[in-house]
Amino acid sequence: MGVGPGAAPLVGRDDELGALVGAALSGPGGVTLLSGEAGSGKTRLLDEVADRAARAGARVLRGHAVPGGGAFRPLAEALTPAAGRDLADDPRVAPFRPVLARLLPAWTPGPSAAGAGPPLVDPVLVLGEALGELLGVIAGEGRAVVVLDDLHWADRDTLAVLEYLAGRLAALDVRVLGSMRSDEHPPEGLTPLRRARVATVELTRLAERDAAALVRAVLDGDPDDAVREHVVAAADGLPLLVEELAARLADSGAIVRRDGHWHAAGALPTEVPEAFAEAVADRVAALGPADRDVVRVAALLGRDLPWELLPSAAGVDAGAAAGALRHAVDARLLVAGTDGALRWRHALTQDAVLAALTAPERSVLAARAARALDRDDSDDLAGPVLARVAELHARGGDPDRAAELLLRHAREHRAAGAPAAALAVLEQATALAGVQHRVPVALERVEVLALAARTDEALAVGEHLLAGARDPALAVALARACVAAERFAEARDFLARAGAPYDPRVLAVSAHVALGLGEVAEALRLAEAVTDEVTRPEAACEALEIVGRAHRRDDPERSAAAFRRAAGIAERHGLTAWRIRALSELGVNDLFGVGDGESLRRARDLAQDAGMVGTAVMLELQLVAVDNGRVGPVEGAAQGERVAARARRLGLRGPQGHALGFVARGRVFDDRVDEVDGLLTEATTLSANPVHVRSAGALARAHDRWLAGDTAAALPWFDEAIDLLRRAEGTNPTPSWGERALLRTATAPGVAQPREELRHSDVLVQSLNRAALHFCDAIVASDRGDDPAAELAAGDALLRHRPFFRHLLRCYLLEHTVLGDPVPVLQEALAWASGTEEVRFARRCRERLRALGAPVPRPQRDRTGVPPDLRAVGVTGREMEVLRLVGDGLGNAAIAERLVLSRRTVETHIGNLLAKTGATSRGALRSRLPG
Repeated sequence: MGVGPGAAPLVGRDDELGALVGAALSGPGGVTLLSGEAGSGKTRLLDEVADRAARAGARVLRGHAVPGGGAFRPLAEALTPAAGRDLADDPRVAPFRPVLARLLPAWTPGPSAAGAGPPLVDPVLVLGEALGELLGVIAGEGRAVVVLDDLHWADRDTLAVLEYLAGRLAALDVRVLGSMRSDEHPPEGLTPLRRARVATVELTRLAERDAAALVRAVLDGDPDDAVREHVVAAADGLPLLVEELAARLADSGAIVRRDGHWHAAGALPTEVPEAFAEAVADRVAALGPADRDVVRVAALLGRDLPWELLPSAAGVDAGAAAGALRHAVDARLLVAGTDGALRWRHALTQDAVLAALTAPERSVLAARAARALDRDDSDDLAGPVLARVAELHARGGDPDRAAELLLRHAREHRAAGAPAAALAVLEQATALAGVQHRVPVALERVEVLALAARTDEALAVGEHLLAGARDPALAVALARACVAAERFAEARDFLARAGAPYDPRVLAVSAHVALGLGEVAEALRLAEAVTDEVTRPEAACEALEIVGRAHRRDDPERSAAAFRRAAGIAERHGLTAWRIRALSELGVNDLFGVGDGESLRRARDLAQDAGMVGTAVMLELQLVAVDNGRVGPVEGAAQGERVAARARRLGLRGPQGHALGFVARGRVFDDRVDEVDGLLTEATTLSANPVHVRSAGALARAHDRWLAGDTAAALPWFDEAIDLLRRAEGTNPTPSWGERALLRTATAPGVAQPREELRHSDVLVQSLNRAALHFCDAIVASDRGDDPAAELAAGDALLRHRPFFRHLLRCYLLEHTVLGDPVPVLQEALAWASGTEEVRFARRCRERLRALGAPVPRPQRDRTGVPPDLRAVGVTGREMEVLRLVGDGLGNAAIAERLVLSRRTVETHIGNLLAKTGATSRGALRSRLPG
């Protein structure tokens, strides 16, 4: 023969090749699926496309699926060579580092985040977003092509990720090419992928003339008509059979070469597809007895031959195993890939080897291999090896051990964020499990189904076992599934059936249920019985969370103390998810208090490190709210846009809507009012309860009128914003309450209702509202003839971490005379705003200064970067230039020369700096410089 089976050129595939190469190298990114029967040449065609793409300069990544290969196997194989540890620090990838570490062995995984309730986002969706960012980084300025073979064997989570990427990759120069069989029942998950935005290429059987051309290529010569017609008819257009049958005829001597042509030596065999199985059987039979046993055990180990397991499984030394594999390659049973790894020449080859064994032979070989691989150190078994050993136990007659190992394998999938793969393994374990493992398997299924928000299925799995098992862990798992779906009454019933009313886990979840039902006193009674629990620290964390949430408004200090204690317990015991929850709750207190968001930032960083991307997005949204008062609405809008984009891709509709509310507010302050209505309309459609969006819309119109200098027109919109909140129970205590009360009091001090409503409401838990109330009382004190200084100072103290709100509320105060001369107030506000993007706020300050006949700093001088804390106390751009030169050690004369100023002007600037910063010397001034 000439080239032999598997190495013949492509024949009759020009159209398909052109379509795939075009998809790989041109146009937008996306997913293309190549579909065809087993033996139609899908892998050979993808190999050719990959080679051409690589020669054209594309980055080519290769992976393939195998039965039992584990969650995300083809993706991990494709990405591992291209994603070194250096990519983990790329800014686009860093937030997803722990998520990607589940696939990439070289990356450092984050802390475990198990055990604190369902994720906010489908883990598969999170992985899809992570892979989108990683593939974009890998592609760089060029093109990346990801080739994934045999997707009909892929796990459901891999197919779900590809379905997500089908839309995500359109904006990236990344094309995924996947192959799948069309002659088998498609796995669950493949049908939705086909319906997604993917291109498809169908690989049909070869025409007769193309099959004849392939026969000539394999034999490296022209067959006579009888030989050609025999092979073409028998193969029926399948390239694999064309190659195999032509090779078998030549190897067996059924055809001979004379005068440059191949002729039949006698009668030609006609049975197909039996002919293929016979060809494989002949090759196995030609091996020595020891080699035959090794090859048969190799067939039991799976499609993707794990040769390192073979010596133990077959009971031979490494040298004998290597020799047997070499002989199998020579017999064209195995092939060596470009990476050096050995694989079956085709999946049908492995099937044929197994089919040649009798059922008792398979059972004996499987049992022997399982015992050899499942030794005393079986705790080290993991991943696909664990799955293979479990399958061998099942085939070899030990189903209970198989169920035990499959349970471990399912937990691996759950930890990797692959719930569908975990459930598929658990279905196998359920079918095999005996009495000993029936409840543990059911418990794991309940927990995974609950994480996937499939509450009814979780209850159906576990409920019928609960009466007989009387297992508190199972009862708690069922109750948690109900709590996640806010089915509190059912949760309470399951807890009652646990038969362990004083179990700390039962008490903690019972407290959670009571709070969900609005029974605050009962929730506190139950929770406080567990807060000192030492044997179940996760239960103590949950109980303390309930205490903190129950006291958030009536006793903020006690609330914060409970959350801090929960965070400490979680940190000591390595309970990452509970620590994140406690810190995020403390961060909510930051939103209401005088904190700078440090708890939220720590919680966000921990969530990212643990791969809890949905939680991280929620925390980022809370940080937008905190930073809004620090950096201003315009910069807050930029942050809000980033959060909204990620929330949209992750399917977090509520957070996306809230983030768009911050974007809309920023547009008002950025003088882009024409965009506001569209943003608010979109936010309304995304929000389950859009009262906050409608209130934000009214507030946006109020700010627009005020920034335009029309306070009278702004006031009714402030009233509308608060009226919407007033009529909706349980709304957040937003700062708009204080804004409205202050502006109403400043313009009409004799009307007490706005400030008295504020004084007697629970929205005072928000420090900005408390500051506004102090300013209201300062106005009233001033009108009475009393000194307002104490109230003004109290308000300023509450706003020290929120410079934007400090300057905004002080500008509201200028509607009254309580601050005296308005010029310094406006100049200080302008100095802060001019170092930001707050264009309308800065313009409003300039207009008022001009109306007062006061000097207005030139805008270009205000652009010098002034750190937020210095802007907050009124340091101007020119003063910042002077301060930096003071920091460099220059004297007044040198500073004057450097800045082309008079020495007296420099002295004035330094005097202003000393007064504004509270410094008492030039040395103290230097300490105020950043970094």
